[in-house]
Parts: sequence; C-alpha cells; structure tokens
Amino acid sequence: MMGRYRFFGEQGYGVYEVSLDEGFSAERVDKSSDRLLVPGFVDLHFHGAYGLDFMTSTTHDLLFLAGKLEREGYEAVLPTTVAASLDEVLIAIGQLPDHPMFPGFHLEGPFISPEYPGAQPPAAIITPSVGPSLWDEVFDHPRLRVVTLAAEYPHALPLATRLMARGVIVSQGHTAATFTEARGGFQCGAFHATHLFNAMRPFHHREPGIVGYALVTEGMSVEVIYDRQHVSTDAMRLVVRCKNPDEILAVSDSSAATRLPDGSRVRMWGQDAVVEGKAVRLADGTLAGSTITLRDAFKNLAQDFGEELAIRACCLNPRRALKMGPPKKYIEFDEAFNLVQVHQAT
Repeated sequence: MMGRYRFFGEQGYGVYEVSLDEGFSAERVDKSSDRLLVPGFVDLHFHGAYGLDFMTSTTHDLLFLAGKLEREGYEAVLPTTVAASLDEVLIAIGQLPDHPMFPGFHLEGPFISPEYPGAQPPAAIITPSVGPSLWDEVFDHPRLRVVTLAAEYPHALPLATRLMARGVIVSQGHTAATFTEARGGFQCGAFHATHLFNAMRPFHHREPGIVGYALVTEGMSVEVIYDRQHVSTDAMRLVVRCKNPDEILAVSDSSAATRLPDGSRVRMWGQDAVVEGKAVRLADGTLAGSTITLRDAFKNLAQDFGEELAIRACCLNPRRALKMGPPKKYIEFDEAFNLVQVHQAT
C-alpha cells in the first residue's frame, strides 16, 4: 500500500507519502490529502462487546472478539475485570488466549471504594491486605498490565509501589480520594487515573479531590471515555486545556452491550442493564460501562478536538504506556472519519 495521507509521523502531524509495502516508510510533503491514516487502536480498558463479557468469556469467545476488534481497527486491547472473588478473577484471566490482540489484562477492582462502585458489584469490594496474600497470584501474574485501586486505603500505597516497581500501570479509580490522598497515591507510583470524572470523588472548590489532582499534576495520565455520555464535550474541553496531550488516553470501557441494538437487555456483573440512547444503564440509571469502541471515541474526538488529539489519545499514548513496538496495523479514514480499511504493516 502506498499513498498520500494526513498522518502523525516523525515530523509531527501533517501530510506524508506513506508506504507499507516493503517495510514502513513515511516522508512529509508540502501537499494536501483527503485521506487520514493512523496506527491501530490500543485500548487499556475494555470489558467486552457483542454480548460477551470478559468475566464470563471462554477462550473461544475471546478469539471471536479479537476478530471483531481487528475489523474495528484495534491492534491491542486489555480485557478488564470487575470486582469479583479471587477464584472468579483467576478463571477469567485463565481464559486469555495467546494472541497479539491481548497483550495482558487490566484488574479493575476489587480494591476500590464502596462509595464509588459505579456498576461494579458492591459485595465483592475488599481492602488490600498487608504483606503476602492469596491475591499475590494475580499481582505477580506475567500478563497483568494495569491495576485500578483506591489510593485512600492505607495498604494501597505499598501495593502501588510494589506493582509500579515491576512495570504495572497503577491507576487511581473508583475512589473517594481527597487531593492529598491522590497525591499520596501518585508519590507511591499510581501515575494514572481510571475513567476521569466517573466513579470518583467529584471536584469541589474547597476539596478538588482526585479529579483536581489529576488535572493539575504533570506526569499523571488520565483515561477518558469520550462517548459524550460519560464525559460531556465541555468537560473534555477542560481536560484538553489542563493536560499535556501526551497524558490523555482515550478508553472505551466497552461492555457486553457494545454493538447491541437499542432496547437490548443484558445481564452484567450480576445486575440487569438496558441499552438506551447510546448508553447502557442499570435500573437505577447508573452507567454500566459504555456501548462504544475506540473507533467511536476516535471519531468523537476528531470531530470535537481535531485529528491530532484523537490520534494521540487513541493510538500513540496508550501504545507508549504499554511499551509496544512499531504499529502492525494502520487504519484509513475518509473525510467524515468513517473507517475505510485496516492495513497490515509488512
């Protein structure tokens, strides 16, 4: 494949002559193009899609998902747990296939705040223990890439340091952390925020909390579910103004409800949910994950904040966070940000 594309190359965002035929090459040119080419999507927070949930999926289910996600433009995704028993988590991660789509998994819970469970099962939430524990089998798992926890738990801080030291991304989420407690988490290695604004202490002008800390702290990256449901366009504008563009990571938080028709009813994490108006909600109205993939988030970001931020947030920043090598997939879009084709790099 050869052609002229708007692209984010070594000389930044611009128009490049790109070739994928005999090794990758891209040369910036002083011309225009009506086509956009971006590296494959990388999603750090993904619970499922097409009626399937990671916690109850078989290896065969996950391989089916891999095929679907490849057609969405994905190169890699981290299947993400919810608060559950150790046995349930071990069964779920034991089903992960050896497939390049799944470089690892994200442990979201059970070490989260009961004040901000979101749609996670409250009965499964626990506090981290001191010293060795049965959960060490998960903490030491070679495919563990991200852990979400509440930094206000006293024993969360040594756990964060331990995980960070071996290369795991430690993320503050589902948390009641104050500004000071969030700082303590950051100082112990929790350099990331899980789905900013959602399921966490809200910003207040006298207690900015975890939201305020994440927005003003250099070196703290933030996940954003930009479906325009979890985060409004105006709130996203605040993120863009406060954060270095290299610290914004789009995530889907995709659920089993993704790509199901409006009105579909699904059983998620022991609770009934329904797909309504581009969202999936529990009976009490709580958002239960999302109904988007990163392809949708990319289009929303590109339309509202420009192609460069969309490329950074959906493709480059999460790739760098996972220390991935050169892209193996490139996605071609038309002028309306509709996916045209997924290209394989040779």
